[in-house]
Amino acid sequence: MAKTKAFLQKHRWSLTGALLGALVFLILYGVRVLDPTCVDWILNNASPDPAQHYLGWVFYRRSGWHLPYLGANYSAIYPYRTSILYTDSIPLLAVLGKLLGGVLPARFQYLGLWGLFCYAMQGGLAQALIARVGGVRPGDTAKNWASVLGAGVLVLFPALNIRMFAHTALAANWLVLLALWLWLCAEQSENRPTAAKLCLWWGILGLLCAGIHLYYLPMVGMVLVAACVQRALEKRGPAAVVLPVASFCGAALAELFVLGAFAANFAGYSNGYLSGADLANLFVPGLGASWEQEIYAGLGTTIAVVLALVWLLVQHKQAGAFFRRHKNVVIAALVLLVLDAIAAMGNTVTFAGRTLFTVPIPQALMDFWAMFSSCARLAWLAGMLLAVAACGLVLRFWQGAAAAVLLALCAAAQGFGQRAELAKRFAAYHDAAYYENTTQLTDTAWEQLAASGQFTHLAFASFDFEHDEFWDLAAFAADHGWTSNSFYMGHMDGNLAAVTLAGEMNALAPDTLYAFVDEDALARNDFALHYYRLDGVLLGSVEPIDGLTEESADTAPAHTMTLEKSSVINGTADADGVVLSSGGELLTEAWMLFPGNYRVTLTGSGFDHSYIYARHGLINQETYKMDVNFTGIAPDEMVFEFSTGEPLYYWRTAVHALDDTPLTITAIKVEKLG
Repeated sequence: MAKTKAFLQKHRWSLTGALLGALVFLILYGVRVLDPTCVDWILNNASPDPAQHYLGWVFYRRSGWHLPYLGANYSAIYPYRTSILYTDSIPLLAVLGKLLGGVLPARFQYLGLWGLFCYAMQGGLAQALIARVGGVRPGDTAKNWASVLGAGVLVLFPALNIRMFAHTALAANWLVLLALWLWLCAEQSENRPTAAKLCLWWGILGLLCAGIHLYYLPMVGMVLVAACVQRALEKRGPAAVVLPVASFCGAALAELFVLGAFAANFAGYSNGYLSGADLANLFVPGLGASWEQEIYAGLGTTIAVVLALVWLLVQHKQAGAFFRRHKNVVIAALVLLVLDAIAAMGNTVTFAGRTLFTVPIPQALMDFWAMFSSCARLAWLAGMLLAVAACGLVLRFWQGAAAAVLLALCAAAQGFGQRAELAKRFAAYHDAAYYENTTQLTDTAWEQLAASGQFTHLAFASFDFEHDEFWDLAAFAADHGWTSNSFYMGHMDGNLAAVTLAGEMNALAPDTLYAFVDEDALARNDFALHYYRLDGVLLGSVEPIDGLTEESADTAPAHTMTLEKSSVINGTADADGVVLSSGGELLTEAWMLFPGNYRVTLTGSGFDHSYIYARHGLINQETYKMDVNFTGIAPDEMVFEFSTGEPLYYWRTAVHALDDTPLTITAIKVEKLG
């Protein structure tokens, strides 16, 4: 009891910061997300990512253990092996949950509790760091409260709020703060740790990064490099410089091996491209070319940086003396910022919305770098470091009450700048309807199928996880302990998956329920299956299914493309169709077509001023333009036919406007003639 009291007394301000983080989480997301048996809110998310994270864990939980790969998952893309690492399911928690699977409820999720933990850690570590940079003493109550208010800037850090329950593993920004704490707090203490302790601490950080999300490996690794630079400047010996790096890398690599990272099928380790950051976006919102490239550090961070710079300019003599006393840390921090800037920008340097230049790099370096293709995320490190440093300097050089007011202003500004996003999340997660079961699979026959024992495997005819039905079907299979042949993973080799799934249709199995989602229904007459339709989903079985009425075969199966999913240039797309203006182009959603004869009918207006063709080809490989035969040509309807003896992967139809005449496409129907 005495030890507990002493611990609470010693860390009371960090615990207050953690309490602030937890309070912000509960205000934003409520308490229902903390119920480990409540999963519908995850499956109801508009983004498919949370469903991937949760269902990846469920499939992994049902999969058997196969040494030496404790993280191997044989259920998600059966019979092939993948890893819990590639479903972004927070591998450390997934492995722990699987070990405890016998005592956990049938439906169990840990994402809600993980979110609360992330916010609490963010607040606690942010307070500790700001207080350290600010030179706050334990008995200085006013400045300690100011450090807690400053922690609000990090609790409301945009990357944390935007990623939470969207790409939940990437909400572990506290890993970066923990690395900064280990460098700026633990290693700067009067009783410096030995080389052995440094190896232990950085090794644990390597395990945490590899077991939560791979993008934290380079971010935390760069903090370790900065710490090593400082140790080298202080001439603390080769062991203090080299051994922690070896410990960090060795621990991470060993864990990745055990998790099956290097033995997973369909894992594309390199995407072959870099989505770099515009570093001006750290302080100017909206400069990110995409959601993945948005690195804005927040209005509160910007205000804190401005306040710190103003003080440095006004009190330049005092500032100079301060930096001279801490020159080794300052040099190491500058090295860290430069490294992070290079890693985050990629080889195409963009600033303030303008591309300045592109640096040609060797293919080997590109292949390695592109493992972290969304490299803009790495700039979160710079944003958090600047926020900590700026808030700490405000705290150090203003009086307690003034510092508290200024840091409270920064925290309030940080929230105000994100008010629309925060309000949207508050509304969604406090809406009772968000926690209701909204699956499209409502027919009671689904439970009859699960209870019959006839099926143990769900097979999709083609690889396409963009359909709403996909996630409902995957959830059905996972909940009932079935395996599935298709799932989505990070860095997935979509080409290999597409070819493999289509090839699996050549060997039909009686224990498999086949799902023909959307365009796959065109191929129904190609396979000797008994067909049924439940909740609009076409299902196939080798053997008849008792209690269900078979659906008669279509003479010419047909399906209409979803025009809203088209890629449109110089035009608009909505539920009523696509309108192209001068120079407009339409490229439809991608389909997988099985061998056969097809007819495509486009309806609309202005087709006498258009150019229409069909194409196919695997991702990042050669695209083939098809030879088609137009059998109907009219301003309001165009019809063409084609034949293929091989599967067509990522097949699309393209429409180009040839002049200023308005061009409208209201429907594109595809029929399989035989």
